Amino acid sequence: MQKWLERFGLLFPLFSSFSVLFFVLQCTFLLQYDSKLFAGSLLLAFVNILSGFSIIWIFSTTIFYLIPIKWLRGIKLIFFILLYISLLGTALCDQYLLMAHERLDASFFLFDWTEIWMIADPVNRFTWALALGLILLLVAPFILIKTLEKYRLPVTRMLILVLFFILIGFIPKSREVAYLNENRFVYFVKQSINSLVFYNKPPNATRKDFYELSSAFYGGHKPLDPRFPLLHRLNEKSVLSEFLHKTTNNKLPHIKIIIVESMSSDLFGQRGNNTGVIMPFMDSLARHSLYFPNGFSTYQRTHNVLPAVLASVPNTIDGNVFQQLPFPRHFSLFNLLKKNYSTQFYCGVRLEYLNMAGLMSHYKTSYLSKCWNKSLEHHKESLGSAWGYPDEDLFKQAQFDDSCQFNKLDKPLFKIFLTISSHDPFIYPNKFKWEQFVLNKSTSIKDKRLRHMIRSQAASFGAFSYVDSTLQRFFESEKKSSNYKNTVYIITGDHGTELYRRNSLSKYNVPIVVYSSLLKKVATSQALVSHNDLAPTILNYLKTVYRIQAPDSVPFVGKELKVRSTFNPDRSFVFTTNKLKTTELLANKLVYVSGNPSRLDSLLEIRKINNKKKSKWISQQLRAYQSFSNYTLLQNKVIDSLSYVKWTGDFKQFSLDNRKEFPVINIDKQMTYLASQKYALNKSLKIELLATIRCANKSSINSAPTLVIQSKKSKYLSFKWTINRQIKCHFSGTFKRNSKNQIVYHMEFNPKEIAKLKKEKKIHLYFLNEEKKNVELTNVKVNFYFSK
Repeated sequence: MQKWLERFGLLFPLFSSFSVLFFVLQCTFLLQYDSKLFAGSLLLAFVNILSGFSIIWIFSTTIFYLIPIKWLRGIKLIFFILLYISLLGTALCDQYLLMAHERLDASFFLFDWTEIWMIADPVNRFTWALALGLILLLVAPFILIKTLEKYRLPVTRMLILVLFFILIGFIPKSREVAYLNENRFVYFVKQSINSLVFYNKPPNATRKDFYELSSAFYGGHKPLDPRFPLLHRLNEKSVLSEFLHKTTNNKLPHIKIIIVESMSSDLFGQRGNNTGVIMPFMDSLARHSLYFPNGFSTYQRTHNVLPAVLASVPNTIDGNVFQQLPFPRHFSLFNLLKKNYSTQFYCGVRLEYLNMAGLMSHYKTSYLSKCWNKSLEHHKESLGSAWGYPDEDLFKQAQFDDSCQFNKLDKPLFKIFLTISSHDPFIYPNKFKWEQFVLNKSTSIKDKRLRHMIRSQAASFGAFSYVDSTLQRFFESEKKSSNYKNTVYIITGDHGTELYRRNSLSKYNVPIVVYSSLLKKVATSQALVSHNDLAPTILNYLKTVYRIQAPDSVPFVGKELKVRSTFNPDRSFVFTTNKLKTTELLANKLVYVSGNPSRLDSLLEIRKINNKKKSKWISQQLRAYQSFSNYTLLQNKVIDSLSYVKWTGDFKQFSLDNRKEFPVINIDKQMTYLASQKYALNKSLKIELLATIRCANKSSINSAPTLVIQSKKSKYLSFKWTINRQIKCHFSGTFKRNSKNQIVYHMEFNPKEIAKLKKEKKIHLYFLNEEKKNVELTNVKVNFYFSK
């Protein structure tokens, strides 16, 4: 026992030092998370950290007691390194939670390092206070340990204190307390191990696998064909026809959809007082519109807003992004209306991001914003945003294009705008001005918690006030256009903002505003609606009122917008989190978000419930939806080929032009050259890469490299020449644990839509392995297809 106590005392400087540092880190986190919680949580944080370190201390002492003396120094060094990594990891995970308002988990491995760097944006987040804190964190363990090594405290008293804190640590804590006091880095490690080691992928889905899924999660329609569960008939009468006059010239109306980055419903309108109505123009516009405050995005990220708004498709699963899948046959507003409209897409971000250019090319979009006015390019560079062009420039470019090339078109315009200025890290013009604007508006907020939330992040919330001002100027300019009186405007958010946490459902709650000078009457609808409802609403309006040629039956997951003055939660949605996990839902009044079953009220507030039967049903529905998504999207069961060709006119067939085969490819560096291919600007190009990789479990796919396409050969990843650097693979067929599995990469695009390709004659494929781990792929086949 004496020997054990000696080892126990030997570890005192190490564990005492890190106990102090973790306590300081937790106090800093609590102060930033919610200063009102700081005083009440201080003692609890102290006890929680000491109880945890006491257990580790006892465990480490036992290891020290059992090993030979000559190994003590090496083992002690290992303990120090592990604690040091945990300390730095905790600091990073704490900052992630403060930024994203969700703990970092295994979804981290779904993104490549380029995406992580862009999301983190350390250049714009850097402050001297942050740098000083990091330096102190790096050197503090060495200073504290050296200081405490000079003192020798009574070992028996220390042991009694350690046992006391271990005992206290077993006292039950509430869920909220456990959430705040669980070490965020430990949580990240546990989730990663669970995902990478224990998770397994189900085999290909059949209709039996989602037989128990409530049809309410895909519109509640009566299916016309059991092979294609989404296919149903459109309504005989249009909802919008009751609210919109016909155009003055009896021609099709112009349609402009504006998708505002992170615009939550609580920023204006019915619940705008929660934030001080920091978007006053949109607040005024909503009062003169057909306004839906209870709208929902089914994604917490921008990834699915274009497929949802334009094509009303189901959520993808397992970290997949719709634009990176082999596109299943599906209708979209653009491919159905291409004969009737000049379709245009404007976005301030590079169109190669998330393969937006590929998606729009697939939809036969008439025009993409890829050649910007030089003055706007200079403005973007002076602003220094990592994401792209500020919103005012987005609208200026569109109006410049209208005056130069679109004002004489015979066809009406169908435009989609995707804004970016209100995206983290919130780089936008006149930041100080809009920060002060938000501070002034926040004085009217009655709820103290919400007022503190807005005021403490006024500079970030100022981005929405800035966007509001750009929308106001846009509409002022639109009023001067001859097309204004015959245009229908739809404004919505791509998802809620991470800055605002009225409750855990707010991240999906977005407004939908339909405004036009053609409006017969204004209305505020309390119905639950979603982005997926826009495509069927618009298509049926044009079909029934203007008699365009369009299918009677469509495979849309949504239904037409419903206008109802009373609140009646009769819709069901499945949500995909910002970790790209389809694990949350709303089913009438039942809500399941952040791991908690809750009940929804008319103010979109949620109250937690404890119902094991409901929890079991939720788990069963989420599992069934995974199979449903797999069946419809990955197995191409959205629409039959005859209907697709008939209504889209897409007779495009691809023929194999070139094939490269490699028995084995060892990838042990960042960039591994694979193949090159000539292309023609007038033909679409499809790339399909198949390979075999050994997988211990489903998450082993994360070790597979991403596919990079560049317009010039390069030994290194070059942003200048990269066409698409985010092509990830997915499993083909039934997954087999601890065996070789086939993986597939898909990419389809039209070279003429990529500005970087206009002067080049070849594309070059590379495997990107940013971790530089040795990965072996066998039976690699690269197929290049061109459209006939």
